[in-house]
Amino acid sequence: MVKLFFGNRSYALLFLPFIIGGFYLCNHFTGYHIAVAELNFGIWGSFSHPGLWFIDLIAPVLVFINAILINTLFNRNEFMEKNNYLSSMLYVIFMSFFSTFYHLDGLALAQTLMIFVLIQLFRLNQNQDGRRQVFNAAILFSLACTFFPVLLIGTPFLFWIIWVLRPFILRESALTITGFTVPLIYAGVYSYVFQIKLEREQFSSTSSEVFIIDMIVLGAGAGLLFMLCAKRLINKLRGSSIRLKKLFRILGLAISLYVGIAMLEFLAFEKLAAAGLIVFPLAFFLPYAFGEKNIRTFPSFTFYLIFLFSVGKFFIPFEQIPF
Repeated sequence: MVKLFFGNRSYALLFLPFIIGGFYLCNHFTGYHIAVAELNFGIWGSFSHPGLWFIDLIAPVLVFINAILINTLFNRNEFMEKNNYLSSMLYVIFMSFFSTFYHLDGLALAQTLMIFVLIQLFRLNQNQDGRRQVFNAAILFSLACTFFPVLLIGTPFLFWIIWVLRPFILRESALTITGFTVPLIYAGVYSYVFQIKLEREQFSSTSSEVFIIDMIVLGAGAGLLFMLCAKRLINKLRGSSIRLKKLFRILGLAISLYVGIAMLEFLAFEKLAAAGLIVFPLAFFLPYAFGEKNIRTFPSFTFYLIFLFSVGKFFIPFEQIPF
């Protein structure tokens, strides 16, 4: 699998629907990740689950769209000298550990919107007018906050990230504030008109399931791959352009934000689903662990262990094994 997605083989993306579909079917027949009784969409309210299969099918479709968008950003911004499709594969496999892969909720929609925010931010240029991009990014970020309100704590990061790529310009900052407030106003009016009470549970619109063993395996595997790519990342940064260094800085800020959100959600709501937000910025770093010209053996072995666990968890009750 690693060899297929390693290097400039765009047809590898055609296999993503089969991988996603395989995970979805495994969960459908084993019931590992259970659908909740109500779909929680944050400020927009909760809706009774209609029990229709195609409603939850939206979630894996979003995962596929996200994977394509991430890989497109990775290649178009030349994170590596040659095109590489590992970022999409890593994103799909890592996201298979989370309920948002299989069941639609506010976080699933928010993550897709946050990737679109990243697309707008990556279009910013030091010497070009950025009003359209910052306005669009602010609207998309605010809309993501309406679906997953915990993201609101990341509002200062939005301005910080914009100022990494652009000098401070009052007009652009004003447009950012305007774009940020518009979806919140619409969501507030919607809540008022339809008499939706904003309860505590709606601020974390994710599944309450907690699979500790899954998160330990995923965290250890991702952490090991990150350590294996550290040296190559440092070498890449030393010889890269100023723009690419800024893009890496943005991704680093995004990871810091999402780690903070995941910790907040765990402490305030005893949930772990928000950790899935960390996966998509991490997908820009981890391909370096596998090398650029030749595939490295140990990172590939580590990946296959993660992959085997991601499939095996549907059939082996790891959570019931005493430690």
